[in-house]
Amino acid sequence: MQKATSYGVCGVCGTRTGKSAMAAHLRKCLAGAPADRLSAGLLLRVQAPGAPMFWLDCAAHPEAKLKELDQLLRRTWLECCGHLSAFSTTGRRNVSMSTAIGRALGAAAKRIDYEYDFGSTTALVVTCSGAVDVRNRNPVEVVARNEAPTWPCDACGKPATTLCPDCLYDGGGFCCAAHARKHACGTEMLRPVVNSPRMGVCGYTGEE
Repeated sequence: MQKATSYGVCGVCGTRTGKSAMAAHLRKCLAGAPADRLSAGLLLRVQAPGAPMFWLDCAAHPEAKLKELDQLLRRTWLECCGHLSAFSTTGRRNVSMSTAIGRALGAAAKRIDYEYDFGSTTALVVTCSGAVDVRNRNPVEVVARNEAPTWPCDACGKPATTLCPDCLYDGGGFCCAAHARKHACGTEMLRPVVNSPRMGVCGYTGEE
């Protein structure tokens, strides 16, 4: 997949900034609660190691459960066929879905890993980017995410709207609307181009 500067939009104020600068922006944009107050929450960065152009920043109450983060990731990026999922430490030790996010990302844990679908797996990494004010927010919610990357059609270079999973493994498979009708593998093989690291995998067709 392409390597380029990834931009995103703050869901709080609408500011557009680069991936590396977004966490610092959100810490200021969501400021207001002293770190020792109950309203002090966690800013999480979720990203796909193999596809760094896809990333989410989430604000979470420390007492919210990993199950709630799992549900958010499914809705936003992953759900296709009701597959199993799991969180684990870097040592591959599973972490219960009933564990509080604040505990899972406590002082000893720099990150937690996540997998959705143990067959055609989408792997993600969750890290903490600091403390933010989570008053009047859901237990876990997306506060910024990457802008959808543009993928060129293999045949003409115009923005692709579909892709072929079989051809994707060979480094191609992207089709614009016109060339999708002529794709050699058949139109039944094509999946929509979506803003998710699960694009083209299993039956995934986009955000719920």
